[in-house]
Amino acid sequence: MFKFDKNTVPYHISNLVFYLVTLAVVGLIYYFAFLPPLLEVTTDEFFSSFGFGEFIGSLFFLVLIIVPILLIVGAVFHLIRLIKPEKNIPAEN
Repeated sequence: MFKFDKNTVPYHISNLVFYLVTLAVVGLIYYFAFLPPLLEVTTDEFFSSFGFGEFIGSLFFLVLIIVPILLIVGAVFHLIRLIKPEKNIPAEN
């Protein structure tokens, strides 16, 4: 992503910041773009007539749930690498 050598502290810091900022932006988009229509649609009538179209819509929202989870996993990975670096990283001069 950025021009740092892999497995260095600046590499993990920049990627961690990227994942956290992207997660915040995705969260704001979900809150302001997807939540209001969901709250209007999900009534008792929606669940009483759950059919094929509603199933396909549910699969679409599963994709929307997977994206933030992957962003969180990436941020946690870089945070762990910052806290506990690998032992075989060559020393920088």
